Amino acid sequence: MTIKPSHIAAAKLKVATAAKTGESVPDWIRELATRSLTDTIPSQESLSIPAFRTDADAGNTNAMVNLGLLYMEQGEPNQAKEWYRKAADAGNTNAMDHLGLLHMEQAEADQAEQWYRKAADAGNTSAMDHLALLLRQQGEHDQAEQWYRRAADAGNTNAMDRLGLLHVEQGEPDQAEQWYRKAADAGNTNAMVNLGLLLRKRGQADLAEQWWRRAADAKRSEA
Repeated sequence: MTIKPSHIAAAKLKVATAAKTGESVPDWIRELATRSLTDTIPSQESLSIPAFRTDADAGNTNAMVNLGLLYMEQGEPNQAKEWYRKAADAGNTNAMDHLGLLHMEQAEADQAEQWYRKAADAGNTSAMDHLALLLRQQGEHDQAEQWYRRAADAGNTNAMDRLGLLHVEQGEPDQAEQWYRKAADAGNTNAMVNLGLLLRKRGQADLAEQWWRRAADAKRSEA
């Protein structure tokens, strides 16, 4: 596939949005987002609505999602919801997940759960993670753990980290450490910090500091 300006713009926007929502982002998208704008495209053009509108109007659901992200960045949630809904109705699970996030921002938990479940049932691990978080907030800890585990088993590092937190709350530090390490080894900086906290409580201050340094180094490299 030829890399187009819109692809790099979408990757940068995806990573920026994920930093706010905690959503996991595939490594290939993160790599694409590191491409130099000055060597490739003018930033104003790349982040404009017309960059995606033609493809979206032609039925490209990924372009619809990107339009939704752009409208959210511009503070127009109703426009974003319209494009997310079009993509979701066409079967795009990322759009379903983003619809869930948008409904949560609007304090509409029931609608959020519906979209999270639809995307999660279709295999979207980010939606599984978000659904688990919602269920946990509702006190449904057993269901939350099931969804966290499904997402973690599928490779979602945010879910691994949150499984670790859940095990800590349940007084199961050994299981927590296993999930923290798995996520940390995969590059999840939150898990690195949490693993460090767990190790410090066990009196392993040197190991804790090593993980905190790794997390700090990783965050600096992402900046």
